[in-house]
Amino acid sequence: MSIKVISYNIHSGIGIDNVFDYGRIGEFLASQKADIVCLQEMDLRALNLDKHEQIERLKANYFTEFIASPAVFTESGWYGNALLSRFAHLSQRSVDISVETRQPRNIQDVLFNINGHKLRILNTHKGLKQHERFAQFTQLNAVVNEIISEDDTPLLVAGDFNEWQFFPRTLRRINKTLRPIPLGPTFPNKFPLFKLDRFWCKPDQLVQQARVLKTPETRVYSDHYPIQAELNFELR
Repeated sequence: MSIKVISYNIHSGIGIDNVFDYGRIGEFLASQKADIVCLQEMDLRALNLDKHEQIERLKANYFTEFIASPAVFTESGWYGNALLSRFAHLSQRSVDISVETRQPRNIQDVLFNINGHKLRILNTHKGLKQHERFAQFTQLNAVVNEIISEDDTPLLVAGDFNEWQFFPRTLRRINKTLRPIPLGPTFPNKFPLFKLDRFWCKPDQLVQQARVLKTPETRVYSDHYPIQAELNFELR
């Protein structure tokens, strides 16, 4: 059995054409036949915004679940991570990895039941400063070690890690614990230079294929390209 997982920093729903439209993002994700989508920069803070309507537009009459993981709260709404899914989730939590004086961040931890197979997904968005990312990767490594010590449930780590350096120290530990999935640069999508968006998995065979989704739509809908992984549970 195989499923498609996409990770996408959606830039608060605003494309490089300066158009705010969650509907077109949802329609694109549905057209790709994604089963689960990890979203970063999900933003429902705008005044006079019908939150329910915007979530339904993202679901595009295709996804059955929207799982929120807010990192920033305001009087008008929230900002953070979220998951779209065609499968039911068994549990979820948000792990705070915020660094003092910096923008709040978290790790979204969701356990799915996929036709009798369990799948754990960690969805996250790391900070812009190097010292911030170093602290947040330390916390991510602790969460990963906690999870893999519990059982052998397949694990996928996804998100925007904001790590622009070509040989970053921040990735050394997680690269030893989990299999890093090779992918090309995703940012900025006008002229991609940096591999900000990444996947890791355990067991090694979980991810069968992965690619950067470069399409006419993704050249416009955000400043990042999304990434896609095909997971196969039968090869565990």
